[in-house]
Amino acid sequence: MDTIIKTVKQYSYVLDDDSVKELLFIANQYKNVKNYVYSRYSGINSIPLLDKDRQIRDEWTKTKFYEGWKLSARYWKLALSEAFGNIKSQWSNTKRKIKAAIKQNINLSDEDRHYIYYVLKSDKCYWKVLTNQTIDIPKIFEDKDLNYKYLNNLIKRYTRRYKGNISYSNRGTTFSIDTGLYLYKDGYINITSTKKYKRLSIKLTDNNKYDKTMVVKIVGNKIEIHCSLKIKAKKNRDEENTIGIDKGYRYLFAISNDKFYGGGLNNILSNETERLNKVNSQRNRFWALYNQYLEQGNIKKANTIKENNLGKVKYNHNKSKYDQVVKSYINYSLNQLISEEKPTEIVMEKLDFVSWDARYPKLIKRKLSRWIKGYIKERLEYKCDYNSIKYTYINPAYTSKVCNICGQFGIRNGDVFTCPKCGKVHADSNASKNILNRKYDKEISLYTPYSKVKEILEGRVRVS
Repeated sequence: MDTIIKTVKQYSYVLDDDSVKELLFIANQYKNVKNYVYSRYSGINSIPLLDKDRQIRDEWTKTKFYEGWKLSARYWKLALSEAFGNIKSQWSNTKRKIKAAIKQNINLSDEDRHYIYYVLKSDKCYWKVLTNQTIDIPKIFEDKDLNYKYLNNLIKRYTRRYKGNISYSNRGTTFSIDTGLYLYKDGYINITSTKKYKRLSIKLTDNNKYDKTMVVKIVGNKIEIHCSLKIKAKKNRDEENTIGIDKGYRYLFAISNDKFYGGGLNNILSNETERLNKVNSQRNRFWALYNQYLEQGNIKKANTIKENNLGKVKYNHNKSKYDQVVKSYINYSLNQLISEEKPTEIVMEKLDFVSWDARYPKLIKRKLSRWIKGYIKERLEYKCDYNSIKYTYINPAYTSKVCNICGQFGIRNGDVFTCPKCGKVHADSNASKNILNRKYDKEISLYTPYSKVKEILEGRVRVS
């Protein structure tokens, strides 16, 4: 049976100020190590060094460069390794996006794509292309009529587009600990401090013990400990049941069998939006007063207002509570969907929210922007893996703009889709059926360009 990764959490009781201060110091130094690595090794010229973090670690030890961090060796080595892992992931994601882009580029031949794949596969070749160096063209391309200058420039252009900013950690509230940095004993976890031969003794709310590298997160005057565990996935039933799902606003998911899940999402988002409007309106008034007193030279009153009315502790606490409510509701809705529908395969669009922008007005998009990035996608994939449910992504182009019955282009207005031939249907339900149908479409692949998809769909309407 397959295994999946599940993150479990441990929580501490309230800590004393000295313990919090020490933990924050460790977290801040840990952050500084990672940020240095990001700034030094995230660039193009550092690609040849991506697999040499051990070498860099040894160099830091030899030159005593690490002394600037004021951390024990195990801490800064973990931070170094973690940062390098994140840099590698960033480059992997960049390459993945480039591959997706060239699949959609209708101006490229199969030989062109083969060459780009070859370059991306080798870090050395990729680095040489990005730094305008000559690469040795393998024999498989010798008899191909390829425009290498154009293809290399295309690789560089796509890299600039998709690489994104250099990773940077601006909050020193988390750090990792391996088995050499902690010890469980009598309901406590004892974590290595910056003081020699001294550990921080922290009482936990449970008696569980783990033997893995874990993440410590400082939340106010408490800590959370996050540990990733391998667990066995459930065996799914043999009877096949494939469903298509569409993400919505009024409903979290619309199913291709005309059922809906997550109908309370709208209320949760609306209530939080209203609360934030009130809070931000009040904070704006206090900021105006604060600036007014500063201009008048009344520093004492200005500082009083700032201390009592413009702090982030309560604000962040309420935001955290809201995030947890949303997370809980998402998980509840997903569990309900899986329990009632009992799918063996779920067909869906990429849940990146891009397509939502065109569907909903500004107020709704502002609500949706409050969602935790990628949470729905992560939880859906996790629950599918845990329940041995296959999930398939399809090309989302025009799934919300054509009728699932006749294929005619129609008009979507909120929850209503109007087909000029078949009349009005629920928009999300219509989209979910198109998503399911797209799985079996031989002409439209995941990477077919939108313009080509439109051409195919319009051609089918003309024929019919």
